[in-house]
Amino acid sequence: MRFATVLTVISNHQDIEIMTKTALPFARAHCSHLEVICVGVDATQPGVYFAGATSLVYDDGRLQAVEQAQALQSEANEALQTQGVLFDVQAAVVQPGTIGDMVAERSQFADIVILPPPYAPSRAAHAPTIVEAALFGGRAPVLITSDDIGQPERIVLAWNQSREAVAAARHALPFFAAAKRTDVLIVDPPRHSATQGDPGGNIARMLARHGGNPSVVIDVQTLPRVSDTLTRHVVDTEADLLVMGAYGHSRLREAVLGGATRRMLEQSAVPLLLAH
Repeated sequence: MRFATVLTVISNHQDIEIMTKTALPFARAHCSHLEVICVGVDATQPGVYFAGATSLVYDDGRLQAVEQAQALQSEANEALQTQGVLFDVQAAVVQPGTIGDMVAERSQFADIVILPPPYAPSRAAHAPTIVEAALFGGRAPVLITSDDIGQPERIVLAWNQSREAVAAARHALPFFAAAKRTDVLIVDPPRHSATQGDPGGNIARMLARHGGNPSVVIDVQTLPRVSDTLTRHVVDTEADLLVMGAYGHSRLREAVLGGATRRMLEQSAVPLLLAH
């Protein structure tokens, strides 16, 4: 398995600089084709206008979105032109309510989607929507990072035997195979389960058969949240990448009550590889 197609989404000028530090070096290292979508968002909202003004407002909003997308497309093309990678840059004009559909449709044909942390202070309001659309609609693995990850030497796999964790592990197999060490981290394993005597054994064998060097690590949750325990282990072991299943609970529950995925997207000290 290799990452033949890398997708990233750009919605402002800052994203282009981030792309040159994340998706570009990743595509170069993996001999991938880099696909860039430059998004112009038409944020015109229906409302009450003077007679005859509605069409002018809509036309103006659409024109601004087109100009934004084309300007980003031109800037991205210029940034990639001499970088020695295969790429294509496309402009897309969307409304806030349809950006997720567009990203989902495009990302289902990508081997990996690379995006910056969606909850950073400088991110747009639709940044979390882009991440969720790639995960849920596109069923693509999403790498969340603001820097070049290079080849991670030490990886942590957050393991809870869920379908989402299995999906994340499968998508990360190329990373595991090249890493020097992988910690299969299990926080408070269930006392009564089919794998009680060998927690993490099945996934460790799978990674080993793919050339990985896994070690099962059992941790006790002494901190308030699972995400805090994950963060502590990642920091203590100086890991380069955290692999985890995304949104094992419903998105509504995580939005209202919080959850490991949401909190790691907000606070992770290392790049995240997520899959659902």
